[in-house]
Amino acid sequence: MGSETLRVALLFPRITVQSGGVEQTLKLIEHSSVANLRYTALLTRDNILSAEVNRRLEALVEADRLEIRELSSAGRRPSDGYDAAVITSEFWMPALRKTRGAGIRAPLMIKFHQLPYVGTLDILKTVGIDEPTRLDLVRVPFLSSRILRDSLPFFLFQMGACLYSVRSLERLKEAKVMAVTTVTSKNLRSMGFRRDLYVPDVHIGMEADRIRRGRSARDTPKYDGVYVGRFHPHKGFLDLPAIVARMKKSMNRDVTVAVCGSPQFPRHLEVFRDRVRDFGVEDNLAMLGWRSQDELYATIRESKALLYPSYVDAFSITVLESLCLGVPVVAYDIDALRMIWAHRKGVFLSPVGDPESFARLYASIASDSRLESAREQAETQATELLKEYTWERAVLYERDFYELGAEDETQSRHG
Repeated sequence: MGSETLRVALLFPRITVQSGGVEQTLKLIEHSSVANLRYTALLTRDNILSAEVNRRLEALVEADRLEIRELSSAGRRPSDGYDAAVITSEFWMPALRKTRGAGIRAPLMIKFHQLPYVGTLDILKTVGIDEPTRLDLVRVPFLSSRILRDSLPFFLFQMGACLYSVRSLERLKEAKVMAVTTVTSKNLRSMGFRRDLYVPDVHIGMEADRIRRGRSARDTPKYDGVYVGRFHPHKGFLDLPAIVARMKKSMNRDVTVAVCGSPQFPRHLEVFRDRVRDFGVEDNLAMLGWRSQDELYATIRESKALLYPSYVDAFSITVLESLCLGVPVVAYDIDALRMIWAHRKGVFLSPVGDPESFARLYASIASDSRLESAREQAETQATELLKEYTWERAVLYERDFYELGAEDETQSRHG
């Protein structure tokens, strides 16, 4: 990798809430000096609607890690001479239109964290499809409607929008595309994307000092499990009451599961409460809600296992955090868990979309002391994970991606 400073223009989709992809971008900016990157965020007035994200961006400006300029379509250019113009999300189309309208001239780079709108194709695993072809895509809306409990027209629209986005990107020859993990790469291929993809070995990092503080919390678990994630069907939130009810039955005793996170849409929380009553697990769920990072790490540490019945993930920082804290993981066997985490100590996988099997798996490993031994094993690999997943490494891979565009630009100038 080169040592000269690269000037990078960042173009965001419309941001209404904090997300994993947004957090990754903010952390890359924070650690950008490691790779001699100089970022400028080109924003429209309605770009960032999250107060927390605006606060974080302003803090990065104060720390001299970022410059913010207004992106105008009125013929004024914020600046020429960028080494790369990076659209930070798979929702790339509006940002591209604004970039072209403002006359930004720089190699175009687009980052895909997941598939737009649908996330991943793991829902197909519920009917035994592990390697989807384009013919299998027609089943995704119908399965999503049944399992994720929303209307069929909604999921038909999402799949149509996803197909249109990916196939339009296929025709956008001037853009370099990053799939942030091998899972995202696999899903893009299943959608018919055939051009080159850049897939970094590491795209995120851990705050090692914070993890170490979290590991200093009590080591005697007070919860049988902990759920961490958005209160959304994609994350298996609506499966949780059934899982807990079946854990009680399989283990023939009461259980207590901590629930950490916050609702994205009120209707999902209403459905969840109905299912909690239907399964009679009101007294078995400790609804802790949103937790600060330190509080969250302490809660994970105080749990026997992370319960992770997610249907949609391209990586799962929550799984990484849990393993770094020395806490085993019980999860659905989606690609992110199978391809990235299954070879790690302390990871146990059950069939996707099957709460009964999930609960039986938990009961099995709890009854024969495998949870305790898995906790010890997870402890031993935590140091290795903290060395592998650092923001310094992630930023260096980010620069490597940008340099692909800079090299093409140099070659085109010299004919």
